[in-house]
Amino acid sequence: MRRIGVSGASGHLGRAVVSELLQRPGGHEVVAITRTPETVFGPAQGRFGDYNRPESLAEAYAGLDRLLLIPTLDPERGKKGAQNVAAIDAAVRAGVKHIVFMSAAGARQEEEPALGAPFWRGEQRLITTAPAWTILRISTVRERKLRWRSRGSVRDARSGLEV
Repeated sequence: MRRIGVSGASGHLGRAVVSELLQRPGGHEVVAITRTPETVFGPAQGRFGDYNRPESLAEAYAGLDRLLLIPTLDPERGKKGAQNVAAIDAAVRAGVKHIVFMSAAGARQEEEPALGAPFWRGEQRLITTAPAWTILRISTVRERKLRWRSRGSVRDARSGLEV
């Protein structure tokens, strides 16, 4: 049985992803990683993990086959990039086989507080350290336009065409 984790599971997007995973067939176990694991109900397993306490993440990610990392919305300058890197490092240390990182369209090499900077830092750490990875570049959540990058190509999620 494949064990799939969602880090950031108590946010709007995280709750929606956990709900969707629980509805899909396939014999997988869903682990919801959040600062408030006591709020996780149903067949999902709740585990404590806090991006502001990176030491909590490796234990939260232990035993996962796949992990979706949904970055925090923390407004403090310079914090998101460090959180992204720490979460990816913890997942690699925990032995997660495939890490999916929720990034942002326009992520590029620049200094924080530029909006794309923390996502770029996360992407670069993921690419250089994870055994298998996928990058989801969200342009806007409302439009549900996803672009993803997986081992060397960027594709539009709807059409599948390279962009």
